[in-house]
Amino acid sequence: MNEKECCPDVATYNTLIKHLCKIRRMEKVNELLNEMTQKGGDCAPNARTYGYLLNSAKKPDEVVKILEVMERNGCKMTEDTCNLLLRLFMGWGDDKRVESTWVEMERNGLGPDQRSYTIMVHGLYDKGRLKEAMVYYKRMISKGMVAEPRTKLLVDAINIKLHNKDHKNDQNI
Repeated sequence: MNEKECCPDVATYNTLIKHLCKIRRMEKVNELLNEMTQKGGDCAPNARTYGYLLNSAKKPDEVVKILEVMERNGCKMTEDTCNLLLRLFMGWGDDKRVESTWVEMERNGLGPDQRSYTIMVHGLYDKGRLKEAMVYYKRMISKGMVAEPRTKLLVDAINIKLHNKDHKNDQNI
C-alpha cells in the first residue's frame, strides 16, 4: 500500500491486527499499534482495535494493561467493550472484576444492555450458579428487554433444574 501511495487507515490496521491477534503474533501487533499511535488521525487506534487486543488476552492482568494503554491513548470505552470485558472476566471466574465492570458500565451510562444481561445469565449458568443467573434474567425482563431465543431456552432449562432440585430437597425432608 505504501509503495502504491495508498495510505492505510484505521480499518486497514484493524484488519491486520485482528488476524495477527488470532495467530498470536503479538510482537507484530504491538509494532502496528505503535505505528497507528504515532500516525494518529485516521490511523489512531479505536475501540475496535482495542477490542481485538482484549479478545486475545489470556488472563485478567493482560486486560488491565490493554485498558491502561487504551485510556492513555484517549480511546473511550463503548458498550461493546464493556460487554467484552464482562464476557472475559466471567469466563475467567473473576467475580470482582465482573462486578466492577458492571458498576462502571452503570456509572458511565454504557449499560447494562440486553447483551450484558445475556452474558451474565449464560456465564452464571456455565458456572452452575443457577439462582444468580435467574436474578439477572428477571432484572433484564423487568427492564423491558427481550431475551434472545437461546437465552429463553437456557432459562427453561434452569427452571427445570431448579424445580427438580427443589423437588429432591422436598423428598429428603
